[in-house]
Amino acid sequence: MRAGAVVATLVVLVLAGCTPGVDEPTPAPAATASPSASPSVEVTDPAALRATGLPVTSGPVTLTVAAADVSVTAQDDGSLLVDAPGALVVAPEGMTLEALSDGSAVVRDTSGAFVAGLTSQPWGSRLVQVDPEVVRLTADGEASIWFTSTAVQSAVWGEAEGGRSLAVTPSAWARAGSLAAQDGLWTQVVALAPDADVPGMRDQLECHELGAPDKDTWNLEPWRPEVGALEMISARCNP
Repeated sequence: MRAGAVVATLVVLVLAGCTPGVDEPTPAPAATASPSASPSVEVTDPAALRATGLPVTSGPVTLTVAAADVSVTAQDDGSLLVDAPGALVVAPEGMTLEALSDGSAVVRDTSGAFVAGLTSQPWGSRLVQVDPEVVRLTADGEASIWFTSTAVQSAVWGEAEGGRSLAVTPSAWARAGSLAAQDGLWTQVVALAPDADVPGMRDQLECHELGAPDKDTWNLEPWRPEVGALEMISARCNP
């Protein structure tokens, strides 16, 4: 009987050692990844950008440039070269900023008229529409915005062989050529010399912009015939 009791006691002890007790530590819960921070939302609201960006002024027009790093250099013709890769550019309050198909852009007043223009450098960079009041400078690398409110420095009537002649002196920005420059040139020629707004004069102006950018003045004559583009070019802008 004593031997049987000893065996029974040993069995009980062995079984007790194989059964977890109430004091056993519970396994730690599996680690879960903390939720990643949601990507920041880019601010493109014109009012918010005007409140935080850098004002850049040419003549009567002040744009706002929003970028991490902005550098502004004045040019000899009064225009501004703005180094600001990836910048958002905002029109003055009450105006619009329209990106054109060649990557240039025009600031327009409430009537839709040109009041300033922008082009980008180097070739391959461009300004693209973000909002009716906002454009973005896009490029693969470093890029700059060339901004001015002056496309025409002067437009003076005189006399030449054949009759009246309008001597137009374009700004360096306009001489570089763009759709924005074409818009600004004609708008400001007519503002300075309302009599120039007759058939054929705008064609002569655009021909000079394309074919004679380095000529000191572009001479436009209202008495010249209105002709097609090929004849205008073959006549070297003076048909």
